[in-house]
Amino acid sequence: MGLLSRRVGVGRLVVAGTLTLACGTLARAERATTLQKPDAAAAAQQQAQNQEIQAVYHMADAAMSGQTPSEFPIQIQTDFLKAQAGRVWVPLTLTLDPSKTAGGALTLYLRVTPRGMAGPVAGAVPAEPVKDAKDSKKKNDKDKDKDKKDAKIAAPAAPSYPYEDVALLELKPAAPGQPLRIQRGIGVPPGSYDLYVVMHERAPAGKSSVVKQALDVPNYAGPDLMTSSIILAERVDTLPAPVTSEQQSEHPYAFGSTEIVVSPERRFKKSQELIVLVQIYNPTLSSEKKFTLETIYTFYRQEAGGEKRFNATDPLKFDNDSMGPGFDPTSSTSSIQAGQGIPLQSFPEGAYRLEIKVTDKQSTKVLTQSINFTVTP
Repeated sequence: MGLLSRRVGVGRLVVAGTLTLACGTLARAERATTLQKPDAAAAAQQQAQNQEIQAVYHMADAAMSGQTPSEFPIQIQTDFLKAQAGRVWVPLTLTLDPSKTAGGALTLYLRVTPRGMAGPVAGAVPAEPVKDAKDSKKKNDKDKDKDKKDAKIAAPAAPSYPYEDVALLELKPAAPGQPLRIQRGIGVPPGSYDLYVVMHERAPAGKSSVVKQALDVPNYAGPDLMTSSIILAERVDTLPAPVTSEQQSEHPYAFGSTEIVVSPERRFKKSQELIVLVQIYNPTLSSEKKFTLETIYTFYRQEAGGEKRFNATDPLKFDNDSMGPGFDPTSSTSSIQAGQGIPLQSFPEGAYRLEIKVTDKQSTKVLTQSINFTVTP
């Protein structure tokens, strides 16, 4: 008898509406005109922000020429999911050591360039700042109306990079024994890129770090059977309302009215449910436009010198009937949600490898993906 499990899925990832800003290069022209003359304090604050943005922007320029200051470590984790218009949604989790950086006022700049690009684009100007959620909540209705009018006045510059974004963050202190984490999402076409992550502490003698990481974005639009990244979550929350396009980059695991609370360390207590989320793309269709897929989750316990099969779920079948009327697997927005929730009470403490085997019954193709996790007391 296989492991007890329940099916888990998330809403369709819509890019054309909710991820419009995140998937495109943001407007980088600073606003040249405002409807009201700012007071001295506001003008000084704006000048300080502009100087901060220029600083992190030039750090990224220098990094493209091989100069990467590293005054505190930054760890980067990525996931990949299919999105609309041939793009791919890439959630990022950035992990910081609180003993190396205190957090607080921190500027984050992200830049995606074609792989191997050796210098900045000539004539490019910095991205316009995106304030964090805390700052956004402080705006009243009058401010929002003014911002909308200002946005119409701004003339966006020509695109320079596949993606760039800057945010002025206020990080809360980490819980005792826990790292600082920042989540962001970016949308780019498939391809080979370099990702630059720049962070700067907005404090006197604030430290800076720049990390460059290769970013290989898969092409989910092809004919081959493929899956998204395997995402391990602590829980799946239902939101009171879908996130807006302005909030999407700050909530990269929010899809519609659902938000996934991921576990970056992939450590779960025995009392928890292991929530596995994965999407399947491009099943083979018969002449009648029918498809049939089967998935099996197999768990291997890792031991000294190797690993041993622990248990597996019963096969799960996905076809036209189970996906419901109107489901079109050839649509650019379609994905087959093959996630499951696995209670961990029966799992002994230790390290495990989850293997997900996807079999396409029409073509007999088999695709296998794996991910490691740990069970704790």
